[in-house]
Amino acid sequence: MANNYAALRKAITDVSAEFPLTEEPVVRAIEVACDFTHRGSRAERDSATVSMAHRLQTSLLTNSVKPRQFDPSIGKNGKNRFMDAPGLRLNPELNFRVGNKWDDVAWQVYWKTTDKTMALPPAEWRARVEVTLQGVALESVGLAMLSDLDGYKFARLARFFRFRTPIDPDIQANGNRYKLVAIKANRRLNDATPERGLHSFESLGRRDKWRKLRSESSHLQADNELQRAVKDALRHLKL
Repeated sequence: MANNYAALRKAITDVSAEFPLTEEPVVRAIEVACDFTHRGSRAERDSATVSMAHRLQTSLLTNSVKPRQFDPSIGKNGKNRFMDAPGLRLNPELNFRVGNKWDDVAWQVYWKTTDKTMALPPAEWRARVEVTLQGVALESVGLAMLSDLDGYKFARLARFFRFRTPIDPDIQANGNRYKLVAIKANRRLNDATPERGLHSFESLGRRDKWRKLRSESSHLQADNELQRAVKDALRHLKL
């Protein structure tokens, strides 16, 4: 196990002494996570950490591919709950996944209480948001060879951690009561709510006044607190 570039390089050097490499090692995939912990009493810590996991799940904006939660209580062996179905709500105690293992980008948000199936001490429980990059996405951030990790600026990955919140309908309507009614009706009809995940806003407010497709729903705004926290963590991350 190597958790920094120097240790990783040494491990590869040790292996190559017996099994010489024919070319420089390449990076096939990378997983980057940001953890949130709470300092306080056990009861406060658990409650706050679960709440933080829920905030991350309901604030993460992704290019949605099968947003889902695996629920072990469904059926004999558990089953995925696909959150594109209106009426469903995110459970912060379940793992929230977006994307598949073969996709260039995939996300997970969860309350981390285990590590490789081993239970963690309660003091190490945390809320985690992580992204896995491979293929074209990995190339787009300048990671191809192992040597690219030496001194890499992980803040370049901030664009894969987008956090948003809905704009208050009254503010979005800006005093227009007809627009206010339409905003509320559209959200209700589409079950557009963070409680189901921000993918529920995909069909709302995506056209500008020139009918061009927006990259994000006009019903959403940046969660600056989360954006700053993750960007600062990435900026200080060193491998």
